Amino acid sequence: MIPTPVRSGRVVSDLHLFSRRSDGEALFRSLEPQLAPDETLVLNGDTFDFRWSTLQDEASTIDAAVRWLAGVLERGPRREIHFLLGNHDCHAGFRRRLEDLGGRHPRLHCHEFRLQLGNCLFLHGDCTNRRMDHDRLARFRDAWSRDRQRGQVAAAAYGAIDAIGLSRRFHDWYFPERTTVRRLAHHLDLTDPGWDQRVSHCFFGHTHRPFESAVFRGVNFSNTGSAIRGMGFLPLAFRWVPDTATVP
Repeated sequence: MIPTPVRSGRVVSDLHLFSRRSDGEALFRSLEPQLAPDETLVLNGDTFDFRWSTLQDEASTIDAAVRWLAGVLERGPRREIHFLLGNHDCHAGFRRRLEDLGGRHPRLHCHEFRLQLGNCLFLHGDCTNRRMDHDRLARFRDAWSRDRQRGQVAAAAYGAIDAIGLSRRFHDWYFPERTTVRRLAHHLDLTDPGWDQRVSHCFFGHTHRPFESAVFRGVNFSNTGSAIRGMGFLPLAFRWVPDTATVP
């Protein structure tokens, strides 16, 4: 019998690139040398931040996001990249450019809500804001897709809130680990019945509260944190079998 090939991967979320609150560029650059040449990379939502971008306008941010992704593809010529949308980067104009980029680069795969590779499940995690079914999440994303870039005064004020620790305290209060995992499982029960029979590891972000392998209903849940300063950044490795990859 031919041995089943096992692939390695790394998942990263919430880089929030182009936001003054983020150290995402430096953190990702420090991570890249650790990636094996053929390692799968999952960018698990909010890779870019259109609301709080420091660039001139939305068009400039879209151009910069496309260039950034093209650069990652170029620096890893054997690497498959799975890009999942989050609420901060589901911008309608960017999505059109993202689809075009994916059409020109077969190693870039774009996903709206979730991805399964082998027994590993990935989703951004904005379904944990409250108990959501698919329709509620779709409406939430639709509102974000039409969101507009905030001014620099508002961005500076938001950064000050981060600096004094209020953002982290809010996330700690609103997204406690056990409650967040239960919200996520509830969403999956509604949108993908039987998911917990096919999945052993579930990776998500959004809440900016990193943790690893919290077990619920026999599934290991892990949150990869955020590049927002003071929140905690936790890229994680995973392993999967290619012929069992599915995209719900």
